Amino acid sequence: MAKSMEIMAEEISAQSKVFELCGPDIIEQVNDIFSKTDLASKINRVYITGCGDSYLAGLACRDLFVKYAKIHVEVYQAIEFSRYVCPNEVDDKAVVLSISSSGRVARTIECALRAKEKKAVSIGVTRDPESRLAKTANEKIVVQIPDVVGVAPGTQSYIASQLAIISFAIALGKERGVLTQEEADQIFDYIAEMGPAMKQTVEANFDLIKKYVQAYTEEENPNRIKIFHILGSGPNWGTAQFGSMKLLEASGFDSVPQGIEEWAHTQYFTTKPGTHVIVLAPKGESRDRALEVLQAVGVMDGKKIVIGEESDDELARAADIYLPIVGMENIKEEFTQLIYPIPLELIALHISDALGITPFEFESKPWRKTENFRQIFESKIVPLSEESAD
Repeated sequence: MAKSMEIMAEEISAQSKVFELCGPDIIEQVNDIFSKTDLASKINRVYITGCGDSYLAGLACRDLFVKYAKIHVEVYQAIEFSRYVCPNEVDDKAVVLSISSSGRVARTIECALRAKEKKAVSIGVTRDPESRLAKTANEKIVVQIPDVVGVAPGTQSYIASQLAIISFAIALGKERGVLTQEEADQIFDYIAEMGPAMKQTVEANFDLIKKYVQAYTEEENPNRIKIFHILGSGPNWGTAQFGSMKLLEASGFDSVPQGIEEWAHTQYFTTKPGTHVIVLAPKGESRDRALEVLQAVGVMDGKKIVIGEESDDELARAADIYLPIVGMENIKEEFTQLIYPIPLELIALHISDALGITPFEFESKPWRKTENFRQIFESKIVPLSEESAD
């Protein structure tokens, strides 16, 4: 296995420790923000924005604000928020969470800046307290995950960003009187319990997925993987997009993220042998629809890859390949996005290894890294004041 993939494998395994390592510190930081700003009494809506994994972390955690804080929330890609939403909608009744693990993404920094210009409470979420994002926003939440030595598709940063968003949502719910302190503590205890289950899920799936990938990347296999459709709903609509992104980063492999319902209206018609449909089906609001869609995948001669709880026998019977979530049963759907990415990350890891493709191809094609970093980190940041002057 290439060094970059060893790094990714280590990151995937280390995710189970993220809450233990940085959860209490994140909670303390969030509580400090509320204690000094009286924020809960000032705002009536929340915006979450970012690029790539950071945007998807917001999408995965969106519904927590409605359930646990009873407040309106919207999640936008950074350019959509900074250039279209912020100038017309944002005011001093809003809080804006701008997320960038590096703190260097130009468009996300622009979100934080423009939110502050509109008198919103602008909060940057990053692992670098000295980053431009941290210095631009009114407040910051620092997620202290270990630095990664080398280049590999990130996974710990995705979990850490989710923990920051969840902590903010729970603290907001507590301040708004939706949750008691005891209820908030119970939620964090529940999340902490997921750590061992995450570790067990990695162990249960690592060799299983390796065998699956090896078998279905062989040229002579008539059902050789040609494309993935990755389906999820609710909190796992973000997971489906995250999984697609990891495949792209790890090996440049084509995949289509789609909502469980929308697949039936769109990708159903292009499903054929060689189409591997991965369905994220936790016990929750869309599980019944997932079972119906799996039947349709079979009718169209696609391969049915299902991610669900180990004890879900009905779901396992509907699958050609079943990838189990182990260590917990009846996981609350609003937190499944913390653990359900793991099999997708392992698929990306093993696809890269099987095809002999290194992530991003930065080493063999250094110009790709130069151009990628230029367009992401060095893009011009345009304040609203400058835009108005034009």
